[in-house]
Amino acid sequence: MGGVLALGWACQDLRFKVATWPPEPGRTPVVGYQEALGGPAAVAAWAVARLGGKALLISRRGRDRAGEWLEATLQAAGVVAAFTLGEATGVSAVLVAPDGERFIFPYRGRLPEEPEDDLLLWPEWVSVVLADTRWPGAAERVFERARDLGLPRVLDLDSVDEASLRLGRLASHVVASEGAAVEAGGLDHLQGLFSGAFVAVTLGEKGVVWPGGRIGALAVTPKDTTGAGDVFHGAFALALAKGMREEEALALANAVAGVYVAKGEIPDWQEALKWMQP
Repeated sequence: MGGVLALGWACQDLRFKVATWPPEPGRTPVVGYQEALGGPAAVAAWAVARLGGKALLISRRGRDRAGEWLEATLQAAGVVAAFTLGEATGVSAVLVAPDGERFIFPYRGRLPEEPEDDLLLWPEWVSVVLADTRWPGAAERVFERARDLGLPRVLDLDSVDEASLRLGRLASHVVASEGAAVEAGGLDHLQGLFSGAFVAVTLGEKGVVWPGGRIGALAVTPKDTTGAGDVFHGAFALALAKGMREEEALALANAVAGVYVAKGEIPDWQEALKWMQP
C-alpha cells in the first residue's frame, strides 16, 4: 500500500462555538474554544494519517509562533511536513453555530508564491497526489511530475478560476465542492471541462454525486462541519492509494466525513469501513 502527498494550504484555526446565531449586538457568549489544524491540504493529510495511512504535506508557513505550532501539531499527528518558509502563517477565525454550520474568516498571512525546489520531490511510498487550489503554481509542478510518473492526481476543486481549471486539466480525479459545481454550471459541465478525469461533487448534508450515481450523507446530527470536505478528500485519496475503485473510495470518504461531522473526530480505517453504505 502506498501513501498520499497533499500539497496546498495549511493554517491555524481559532474555533469559537457560539451559543446563539446570528451573533447578538455587542457580545455573543462562546461555549467552546479550540485551536485546530486548518487548511484543505493540511486537514486532508491529517485525515490520511488518522486513518492509518502515510501522509506527506507540502505547504507554506511563516517564521512565527503560529507556524511553529502548525509544524508541531502535524508532527504529533503523524504527518511528515515540508514547508517553504515566509513571513507570517495563515490564521482563520472560525465561528461554529449551534447547528454545526461554520463561518470562516481567513487571514492569508504573508507567504512566498514559489516553493523551494527540493520540496517538490517525494519518497517512493507516495502513490497518490492530492492538491487544493490555494498554491496553484506549486500544484501544477507536482501534478505534472505525478502525471509523468503515472500516479493518480486528485484535485480538491473549490473554485473555477483559470488557475484552478488548469489544475483540473492536469488531474486524473476532480472532487469539487457544491459551490464550485454551481459556479461551473453543474456536474455535466464539470465533466465536460475535465473529460479525461473522474469527476464527483460533494454536497454536504446531501452526500456526494458523480456521473454514475449518488450516495447520501450519513444520517447524523452535526457537531461541527469545519473541515468536513477536507477530511473527505484525504479519505478519498487514501482509498485510491489502497487500491479501491472510485465508487468505493467515494463511499469510504463519505462515511469518514459523516463520522467526523457527528463526533468531531476522524475514525480509524476499520471503523470507517463499518459505516460505509452499500
